[in-house]
Amino acid sequence: MLTRLIVDLYAWIIEISLWFMLLISGVAGYYYTVPILNAAGFILENETAWKICGALVFAVTTFLVSAVLTGPFLVLVDIRKSVRAL
Repeated sequence: MLTRLIVDLYAWIIEISLWFMLLISGVAGYYYTVPILNAAGFILENETAWKICGALVFAVTTFLVSAVLTGPFLVLVDIRKSVRAL
């Protein structure tokens, strides 16, 4: 009983941390894209559009990295649920 609770809780912790990482990366991308581009020497006309694009790029990059790093753990949890359903 306790082992099932621990595994289920672990899956929820992974899910919550992944969503939190996406949120943080989107906010960081929004605030840090324009200063990074200005430091690189670009002259930006519409900073708001670059902030939104930066937020999307940061979030997509974080999603891909998180999928690669946490994918094996999530596959194991899914296999466990499939075996238990049998």
